[in-house]
Amino acid sequence: MTRYRVARIVCLLLFFSMSLWAASGYDIVRMHSDLRITEQGVYEVDERIVMDFHTPLHGFYRVLPVDYRFEDGLRDRVKVRVSAVKASDTFSVMREGSYVTIRVGDADRTVTGMQEYAISYRYDIGEDPYAEYDEFYFNIVGEDWQVPIGAFSFSITFPSPVSADRIHFTRGVWGTTSAEGVSWNLSADGTVLTGNSTTLDPGEAVTVRVEMPQGYFLPRTDWQAIYKIPFLLVLLALVILAWLSWNRYGRDKDLIIVPRFSPPEGMSPLDVGYIIDESLDPKDVTAMIFYWADKGCLTIVEDGKKFSFIKGNDPKGATKHEMQMFNDFFSSGSKGVVGAKDLEGKFFVSYQKLRKTIDHHYRGERALASVKSRNKAALTALMLIVPAIAYALITTGNHVGPETFVLFAVALFVSISFLVLFHVMMRAWHISKAGKRLFWFALFVFVFAFGGLLLFFCGFMADSPVEDILYAVPLHLFSSVPLALFAIITIQRSEFGRRKLEEILGFRDFIEKVEMDQLKRMIEEDPAFYYHVLSFAIVLGLEKKWANKFSSITLEPPSWYMGNHTVWNAMVLSSMLNRCNTALLSSVVTTPKSSPGSRFGGSSFGGGGFSGGGFGGGGGGAW
Repeated sequence: MTRYRVARIVCLLLFFSMSLWAASGYDIVRMHSDLRITEQGVYEVDERIVMDFHTPLHGFYRVLPVDYRFEDGLRDRVKVRVSAVKASDTFSVMREGSYVTIRVGDADRTVTGMQEYAISYRYDIGEDPYAEYDEFYFNIVGEDWQVPIGAFSFSITFPSPVSADRIHFTRGVWGTTSAEGVSWNLSADGTVLTGNSTTLDPGEAVTVRVEMPQGYFLPRTDWQAIYKIPFLLVLLALVILAWLSWNRYGRDKDLIIVPRFSPPEGMSPLDVGYIIDESLDPKDVTAMIFYWADKGCLTIVEDGKKFSFIKGNDPKGATKHEMQMFNDFFSSGSKGVVGAKDLEGKFFVSYQKLRKTIDHHYRGERALASVKSRNKAALTALMLIVPAIAYALITTGNHVGPETFVLFAVALFVSISFLVLFHVMMRAWHISKAGKRLFWFALFVFVFAFGGLLLFFCGFMADSPVEDILYAVPLHLFSSVPLALFAIITIQRSEFGRRKLEEILGFRDFIEKVEMDQLKRMIEEDPAFYYHVLSFAIVLGLEKKWANKFSSITLEPPSWYMGNHTVWNAMVLSSMLNRCNTALLSSVVTTPKSSPGSRFGGSSFGGGGFSGGGFGGGGGGAW
């Protein structure tokens, strides 16, 4: 009775497996594997497989295990590196957990009938850990194939002779120690092992173990360990060199700031905003509206929530960039009238052109920084390539490949992030208050922490040893940060730039600290004094402070404003100014609508091993 039940169960299992096989839609007719083992113990694999597709399918996939865990005391984990993948057809390589999948075929095309595929790859399990012997322990067929393999043959080429009595094969399901069904032959010179196997059912593997004398595989050079000290010394030298360059060419003279009661002569708010941080900001542009209004060049009309501007006199004594901006501003409207909505999409292009004009204006004798210091700063910025190279090689130097270049790009991105942060931070550092400086420091800490985590994560994903990652990440961070900082602060102000900045900061100091008694005397002498200073207060970010100083002072309504206000004071003007600024800023930064298509912008422990117990193997199927 018991025998009958066992037979019935076996028959059911066979029937079930045959049903799955029939439902797969393809057969594996034959498979051949060529392996060449290098002197360092790296496996170079070429596999050819002939498949018969009964239903339309896309192609063939191969699954390779790349993450092994052991309990033999010599190594607890091995991360295999699969590289140099090639295939006879379109292919893709994906890492999925502990496996690498090579998928061959085209997702947009199906095939039927007999198809032959060829793939090749390097399979590196690392250095042999055993002190008594070296070994080759490999599943030339893994147990994870989905359908039977009709015929299998293999050829294994060794770098030097091996002994036939040290060769052991196993064939069958995982754990089998029998070699039944496998035929093999070792060449006369002991370097080429060939053979074949009878039909392999799903779940059956062919494993070979060859034991060699200790020292058979050449020791590997640990380039990642070798790179550590030289890169540490080189980066230390570069940081010192960057400091010396800053000390000689970039150290600025102390600014002498004397409060001044009037704007710097010959400078508009556009110039003031540019000189402060050597960049053109939307706020620099909007401040010009109130500057022109005070000069009689335009009238501001407020109707509900809408603003429009009526052209007046042309600016007198204007620079080329100011005149260009004035003409472009009113060319957005018609008949000398432009609304905030008219500027949207049109003025953005003019705004971009204006950058070039004002950049050109502040060159030569009006250059804001010395040319020599800029060149030295650019050289320091180029040094940021070295920390990125150091990180990439210390983490992947033993297996230089595509991941090396990816890690280099990630590290360079982190370095450039510091460079950009310091550029934005330092260009207005001299006018930043304590709160703003605290914000910049907090932002730096965030970028530093994020960059470190990103570098660690990418190194981990590249299967780099943790000890190498923990060395490479701090080395990169603590060298790229000072290099990026010196690259920015080495740019030294020219004599012209220092003098103009002193004048601007002197006027800024007056706006911030002027006493009420002095302010009243100035209003008595010039009733429109508030309006003369307003546009400069805007560009310096002090418009609210300037308005607060006049909260108790009666102001004459400006002649350049038309609206519905019956009561007029500094607070009313400040409210209107904010509404107008909001509308203008939105219009200036609105890009043109793009047309379609356009763009902006396991271990064997000696013996013969067992089936499925070696490295490699895995499986495959059709998709």
